[in-house]
Amino acid sequence: MANRAYTADRKTAAMAIAAVRAPSVELALNTLILTVILVLLSGAVWTHVT
Repeated sequence: MANRAYTADRKTAAMAIAAVRAPSVELALNTLILTVILVLLSGAVWTHVT
């Protein structure tokens, strides 16, 4: 019985950690996407100007 409770606690802890990390991963992904868009956009403007 103790082993079953320990396993359940580990699963709950893992889900709680994943829930906390999800916003930071989403923020990092959004930052990466925006950075790529800005680099490509500035490259397109530079190409158009020159």
